[in-house]
Amino acid sequence: MGFSGGGSNVLKNHKHDATVVQDGGSLDADNVTSADLTQGDVIFSDGTHLQRLAIGTPAQQIQVNAGATAPEWATSAAGVNNRVILDSQIFTNDTTNTITFTPGTPIDDSVYQKIQVVFTGDGLGNTITRAKFNLDAGLLNTDYFENSIEVYNGSASYVNKNPQDPGDVYVRLTDVLANGGETWIATVDVQLPSSGQDRTSIYYQVATHDRVANGSGYVINLNTPGAIERFQISMDGNLAKDMQFTVYGIKH
Repeated sequence: MGFSGGGSNVLKNHKHDATVVQDGGSLDADNVTSADLTQGDVIFSDGTHLQRLAIGTPAQQIQVNAGATAPEWATSAAGVNNRVILDSQIFTNDTTNTITFTPGTPIDDSVYQKIQVVFTGDGLGNTITRAKFNLDAGLLNTDYFENSIEVYNGSASYVNKNPQDPGDVYVRLTDVLANGGETWIATVDVQLPSSGQDRTSIYYQVATHDRVANGSGYVINLNTPGAIERFQISMDGNLAKDMQFTVYGIKH
């Protein structure tokens, strides 16, 4: 049936069906069919009529409303996409046992809540006797405090150093890291100090094929109060290779 019939000029209910003769054919939505809309509008149905959802603001996303009756625009919740890669380094040689990230300017808490360092790799026959984490360069041995537990072959050992051994300027992440080709993963979360504060806390986790370590550390006398200048992981023993070192900034 066409748009009118029976000698009447009244526009009857109709559809656009390309499979029915004189039914108007398919609506051409490819920049041809016109409607009383504004650029960027979205059309939806309320069950009876078509409705216009005006375009939202930059970065908004469409979501279903609270009544589950219509779409609406919404601003992304706080914290979405708040994880930023600040540095990523990959080493495939066997001449590196220290990995360092030194940002162009010290990192403070104006943008980031904390920093997370993720360190992965494998031993490939090397003998790594200890993995260590350092913050700013030049801190005294009395600046590092640590409590941790390390489980190796089902046996737990506890570390309570306050301060570390004389001459140590690091938090010990674990003893033997990965030898003979076994893989490892270590993460270190570093709280960013408040403005003017010269101390911070860290939390770390390490896992290999035969051990796991968890611990926390406390560092005082930062070189720049309220900020951190450097992140570093180093290994004792034979040199390592096939490692990746990534530093993430976690925003507020």
